[in-house]
Amino acid sequence: MGQAVFLLDGKEYNVEVEHDSLERSFAVTDTDQSGRTLDYTMDRDIIGTFYNYTMKIYPKTADMASYNAFYDAISDPAYESHTMTFPYGDETLTFQAYVSQGKDKLRIRNGKNYWGQSGLSLTFTAMAPQRRR
Repeated sequence: MGQAVFLLDGKEYNVEVEHDSLERSFAVTDTDQSGRTLDYTMDRDIIGTFYNYTMKIYPKTADMASYNAFYDAISDPAYESHTMTFPYGDETLTFQAYVSQGKDKLRIRNGKNYWGQSGLSLTFTAMAPQRRR
C-alpha cells in the first residue's frame, strides 16, 4: 500500500490522517435468532465479525483540490459502498464499506474558503462480515 494510510476505491488521495486518529473497532454480530433461554443462558447465532474504521483527515498543505475530490468521492450518493483498504495487523484489509455521514468545518482566510482545516471525521462501516463462523 506504499505510504498511504488508506485507499478509497483503489485510489490514494493527497490527504493527511490525523496523528493517532485512525481507529478500528470490531463487532461480533448475532442474527435475530440469538437470545436468552429460559434459564438466562445466552444462545448465540453469530453472523460473523465486522471490522470498522474511524479517522479524521485533513487537506495537505496547499492541496485543497485533492481534499475536495476525496470529499466529493466519499459523499457521492451514487455509491452504495466503497472498496476500502486499511492497515490490519502487519498487512492490509480490503473490504466494502459505507460512510453514512461526515463532518468538517469552514475557515475563511483572505476571502478564500478552506474546508477541513479542523479535520473531516468519518466512520467506515463494513457492508459484510470480514470473518464468518
